[in-house]
Amino acid sequence: MHTDTDPQKATTASVSSARSVVYRDLDASSSEELAAVRHLLDEVSKADGVPAYGEAFLRALDSESADSVGYVHMVAVEGDELLGVVSMNSSYLCEIAVHPDHRRRGIGSELLRILGRSLDGDQQLSVWSHGALPGAMEFADHRQSRLVRELLKMTVDCDPTREESAARRADLLHSRDKSLAKIQDAGYRVLDYVESSAKFGGRVTDAEWLRVNNEAFAWHPEQGGWDMEKLLDARDVDWFDPNGVLLLWQDEECVGFHWTKRPDGDPHGEVYVVCLADAARGKGLGTPMTLQGMGYLLDNGARAIDLYVEGDNVPAVATYEKLGFTVAHRDVVFRGIL
Repeated sequence: MHTDTDPQKATTASVSSARSVVYRDLDASSSEELAAVRHLLDEVSKADGVPAYGEAFLRALDSESADSVGYVHMVAVEGDELLGVVSMNSSYLCEIAVHPDHRRRGIGSELLRILGRSLDGDQQLSVWSHGALPGAMEFADHRQSRLVRELLKMTVDCDPTREESAARRADLLHSRDKSLAKIQDAGYRVLDYVESSAKFGGRVTDAEWLRVNNEAFAWHPEQGGWDMEKLLDARDVDWFDPNGVLLLWQDEECVGFHWTKRPDGDPHGEVYVVCLADAARGKGLGTPMTLQGMGYLLDNGARAIDLYVEGDNVPAVATYEKLGFTVAHRDVVFRGIL
C-alpha cells in the first residue's frame, strides 16, 4: 500500500479532481500502458525505499503469464498521465500504488472504493503495505482495518571486506560444510537441479519438486496449490539458476529443496524457498538445508543474504536469528473497511 493518503483531505480532494481523473481497467494489451505502470512502480519504490508491488503481483501484470489468472487491475489516469494502479487477486488481496507527485488527492481511496464495489456483501478487501510505512498505517487505521498478516524481511550481512561480517561469512561456510556431513550421515544426499535431472530425468525431478512444494506449502496463500505450469512459469525469470536449486533426496524420493535467488549484479542473495516434505520433518534437516543454499550464494559472491518469513512463525524466526539474520523491514496485510 503506497498511497500516503491524508484521511482528512481525501474526500475533498477526490471530489475536486473527479472530473479530470479517470478510473478504468488496465489495458493489459497495451505495451505502452504496461510500461507506464512499471515506471510508476519504479518511481514509488524509489520514493518509499521498499518495493511497490510484491513479486507475484508484478508477474500478474503480464496477461500472457499463468500467474495473471484471476487478477484484476485498475488504473487512475489524468490526460495522458498515469497517477495510480491497484491490482486484486482471486482472494481479494490487493496491491496499490499512487505516484509520489499525486498523493493526498484521494486517488488511492477511490481506486479501492471502485474495486470494492465488485465484491459481495460478505467479502472484504485485504491490502498489502510494504514496509508498513507511516502513511499507509494511518490510511488503514482511519478506515478501521485490522492487521491480519505480517511478513518479515530478514537480512544477514556477509560482506568479506568488513571484519565482523567476514567472520560471520566464514562461520556460515564452516557450518554449511558440517551440516552437509550431517545430511549425508543420515542417509540423504543433496543434488542441484542439473545433477538431479541428469540422474532421475527432468520430468521426474520437476514432478518431485512440485510435489514437495505443494505438500510443504498446502497452507500458504501464494506458494501452495501450484500446478506444473505455475512452476515452469515461476522459473521463467532472468535470475533463475538451475545450479542454485538444491534438492534433498532419500533414494529416489525428493524430501526437500532450497531454491536460491540472486539476480545478476545484485550483491544480495535470497533464501527464496526452502522447505521439507512431511517425511523429512522433525529430523533436524531444516537448518542444514538452509545452510546449503546460503553456502551456494556465498560461494557465488553474495555479500548479504535476505529471506522472507511469516511474522507469526516464531520457531522459524528464532532459527534465522541464530544464523545471524535480523529484521530489515515488515510487510503487512490489512483487511477491513478500506
